[in-house]
Amino acid sequence: MVFLLALAALVGAYLANKWMLKFFRENAVIFGAPIVEELFKTLPAYFLNRPIWHVHFLFGLGEALYDFFTGRRKTGAGAAAAGLISHTLFGVLTDWIRKGTGWILPALAGAAFAHCVWNFTVMRAGRRN
Repeated sequence: MVFLLALAALVGAYLANKWMLKFFRENAVIFGAPIVEELFKTLPAYFLNRPIWHVHFLFGLGEALYDFFTGRRKTGAGAAAAGLISHTLFGVLTDWIRKGTGWILPALAGAAFAHCVWNFTVMRAGRRN
C-alpha cells in the first residue's frame, strides 16, 4: 500500500509540476512544487493510516531514479542523492511535527516551508554554477 501511495504521489506531482512550470516557471519550482508534493505525499498516507515518512522516502527514491536517468552525467547522481535525502527528511519532519502537535496541518506547513527553502537554495546554487 505504501508503495502505491508513493507511486500515485509521484505521478500526480509530476503532472501537476509540469503544468505549473508552463505558467509560473521558477516560482513553480520554489513554491508550487513543494506544496503540491507535500500534499500528495502526506495526506493519503495520513488518511489511510500509513507511515508518512515511508511514503516520502519512496517518493524520494522515485524522484532520485528519474533524476539519475534523465539528468546530465555530471549532475544526475548528485541530484538523485539530494532528492532521496531531502524527501526522506521532509517526511521525518512531517511525522515529527504531526506527532508533536497532534495535527496534520502544522506538519504539512512545516514540511512545505522546509521544501520551499530547500528548492530556493538549490535554485540559487544552480545559478552560481
